[in-house]
Amino acid sequence: MEIIGRREMIHLPEWGGFFVPAKIDTGAFRTAVHCESCTEIQTPQGTKLKVIFDWENNGQVHSFEFSDYKKRIIKNSFGQTEERFCLRTIVKIGLKSIRSEISLTDRSGMKYPILLGRKTIGKKFLVDVSKINLQFM
Repeated sequence: MEIIGRREMIHLPEWGGFFVPAKIDTGAFRTAVHCESCTEIQTPQGTKLKVIFDWENNGQVHSFEFSDYKKRIIKNSFGQTEERFCLRTIVKIGLKSIRSEISLTDRSGMKYPILLGRKTIGKKFLVDVSKINLQFM
């Protein structure tokens, strides 16, 4: 089993392949990703989700459209429920690629744009909270 720290730089290959800082949170069930806005749009092919990401680590605004997504009711860290868009994507931590469901939410008040929950890290990693960036290459 590989060891990860309390913070890791993760890679999102399906979203342009850049690295994003993530906080590891074994108390959180799902992975949450910061986005500026999520909007459902109608296209001739059906409904799509347009998502705009603005992450400070690279100073660029990224926009993506997804056709395969769900809406879920999720309890946030304050115990309140909220409806979020969820989609599946690959999260790469070190050499491991994990297909994971992530929820999209406004994390602008948080230090890290991504929170990796235990459903993503599962039984694949052991977390050493005294370390950071053990898997960053």
